[in-house]
Amino acid sequence: MLFLFLACSEPKDTEIEPTDFRVEYEETDAELVFSPPDFVVEAYSDQTVCWYDTYNGETVGVTGGKFLQHPDFGHHVIVMRTNADEDDVPDGTIVDCSEGNEMVQQEPFVLPTEAISAGTAALTLPEGMANKFKGGERLMIQSHHINYTGEAILLNDQVELDTIPIEEVDTFAAPLIHTSTDLAIEPGESTKVVTCTFEEDFNFLYVFGHLHEYGTAIKIEHNKVDGTTETLYDLPIWDVEYRDNPPITNYDVDEKLVKAGESFTTTCSWNNTSSDVLGFPEEMCVASAMVYPATVAMVCDD
Repeated sequence: MLFLFLACSEPKDTEIEPTDFRVEYEETDAELVFSPPDFVVEAYSDQTVCWYDTYNGETVGVTGGKFLQHPDFGHHVIVMRTNADEDDVPDGTIVDCSEGNEMVQQEPFVLPTEAISAGTAALTLPEGMANKFKGGERLMIQSHHINYTGEAILLNDQVELDTIPIEEVDTFAAPLIHTSTDLAIEPGESTKVVTCTFEEDFNFLYVFGHLHEYGTAIKIEHNKVDGTTETLYDLPIWDVEYRDNPPITNYDVDEKLVKAGESFTTTCSWNNTSSDVLGFPEEMCVASAMVYPATVAMVCDD
């Protein structure tokens, strides 16, 4: 592009400010509130941003909370535990992690258990159960937004967590992620099967699957030590709306036990209508759950 200026003219500032879509969140009684800096999401972009912080309070149990975003542009905001050294990645550092480049140094920590409405997800645990939130934990707040408009937009997220003293926790629960980051989805229809074997007994509170917009179907099966197989989750027709608000299979306390030596098999299908090979995290094949008793989140990458 060629710009011509007269000798007597001054350059004009042509930078366009992003349209402000920040949300004024309601006052909260939550004991812990995390508010990452505002995000600029460029036009027609799918952006994931990671913000680093350290929790310096007392060790507590997280019993519930809200995960808040703009209802039209938010995909998820979650709290991850990270092993990134503070000397290398100081508190307040913000990085673009859209390509999954931060996945090797983090694990799921505090995740929502249900979608309340557009832009609002919630964590709700049974009475006496909590995620263990240790003083000194290094955290990474991961915020994912999709801007469908033709202009840059300004957004803000917030995470509000309800806590109880650690001595009041009867049982600790933690997230479990069963996935594959080794994805190379060619144009056209394809299927991938991933299996993860459990090394300990766990009770489950819920389980659900996660695909993105090219997904067409997902099934999660429990392979038992007695040789039988139980289907826990089966969506033969994946709706793109499930990316943000998936159906969830919920269990009562002590209803669903998975024994050591048993496994989950997750079968994911896609129809890649693009001309590109899709990888992770552009597309995903994930089984997500909340298990107990457990104090540390688990990731099984096939």
